[in-house]
Amino acid sequence: MAIAACGGGGATPTPPPVGSPGPTITTPAQAAARVGETDQRFLGIAEQSAALIGASAWWTAEAIPDGGFRVTFTSGWGDCPAGCINKHNWIFEVSAAGVVTPAGESGDPVPAQ
Repeated sequence: MAIAACGGGGATPTPPPVGSPGPTITTPAQAAARVGETDQRFLGIAEQSAALIGASAWWTAEAIPDGGFRVTFTSGWGDCPAGCINKHNWIFEVSAAGVVTPAGESGDPVPAQ
């Protein structure tokens, strides 16, 4: 299930940590893909880019001390061609060993489908 945006979306619980290691993670794109492997809501979402005008979902990443990445997925809705009025973020930490751990959520409440 993809993250719904612009037309609304359903609130879903944050997944539990994935206890087993996955592939070695060396890039932000690998970290984002690993999250998608463990939570299909985030499959196929592109990295944030100025070229994605009107986008309603994207991810960003930053390095963390263990050699992995903190990946934030954002879903927006409400006039996304103008930048989305509402946004919700899901944050994950992906270790260099490929272990995905949910690290929180923030933003506007996700509307029910």
